[in-house]
Amino acid sequence: MKPIRLLAASALFGSIATFAWAQSQVMSGQDFAAAAASSDMFEIQSSQLALEKAQNDSVKEFAQMMIDDHTKASEELKAAAEKDGVTVPTEMDEKHKAQLEQLNSAPTESFDAAYVTAQQAAHEEGVTLMTSFAESGQEAALKAHAAKTAPIIQTHLEHVQKLQAPQ
Repeated sequence: MKPIRLLAASALFGSIATFAWAQSQVMSGQDFAAAAASSDMFEIQSSQLALEKAQNDSVKEFAQMMIDDHTKASEELKAAAEKDGVTVPTEMDEKHKAQLEQLNSAPTESFDAAYVTAQQAAHEEGVTLMTSFAESGQEAALKAHAAKTAPIIQTHLEHVQKLQAPQ
């Protein structure tokens, strides 16, 4: 019986250690603000590009909605970050810069499909970012922003999944 108790105790303490480690992996408010700001900048700039290069009217309409909604989200992020004493970067991260450059160099005939694919990936990441921080973030204003923004990003994701761009 003693080996079983020892095993149970080891499992319990191992679980506690794992939980403590997982808690230490919570995204900081600064990291959240940087990721959210970069995502918004990518959404806005890639959508401005789509207004110029897209062939499909539904893609252009979606792009305009992205510009409007992500401009508003960006302003709200900055206000929330200020309340929590967090600095919001003014440039997107290298990953988003590279994605924007890929879109910019896409041939006109395949731009719509490339844009839709990029938007789907960006919104999948955005939903994960917002819901995760809404659940586990420590900074109150940023956490509230994430909770408010998550359903909007989810709606964008559903919209882009239905969007039919020419192949």
